[in-house]
Amino acid sequence: MRAFIAVQIKPSDYLANVFRIFGSIKGIKVTEYGNVHLTIKFLGDIDDGKASEICRGISGIEASSFYLETEGIGAFPSLARPRVIYVECRSDGLYRLLAEVGKFVPIEKDFIPHITIGRVKHKIAMPDIEFKKEKYSVDEVCLFKSELKPSGPIYTRICCKHLENIDKNEGV
Repeated sequence: MRAFIAVQIKPSDYLANVFRIFGSIKGIKVTEYGNVHLTIKFLGDIDDGKASEICRGISGIEASSFYLETEGIGAFPSLARPRVIYVECRSDGLYRLLAEVGKFVPIEKDFIPHITIGRVKHKIAMPDIEFKKEKYSVDEVCLFKSELKPSGPIYTRICCKHLENIDKNEGV
């Protein structure tokens, strides 16, 4: 199965509108509302045994829930030549969660926390969007199965760990 570890994000009305703006641009395939997430680790194709091993790792995570703050719009490889458009994110709590996940799968050293808005199919003009920073509560981390379909990916939760004890005063 094609799989990844992620935290799911429920977009605010504002963020959903940002997705709609990008979705109105010809040549961008926007992430569907129900699929919005921040990938912690893309695993690629794994077998059931590896999935079970990762689920054991997820169940052993010792991390609290946290707030994820959106910072602005970014793109890979660059805003001048976007192939993937995303919302930049930051959070101390996310880095603590990454350290926990890193105990059972390797995490890339150049990890850039982001929520994918969409994939660019050909050259586009980036819209000028006045970005509003927001905070999102994160209280669960999951292993997802990803099935690629012509209509778009279908994500299925394989296992999850609820993160307890949110600190509402936590710095991001």
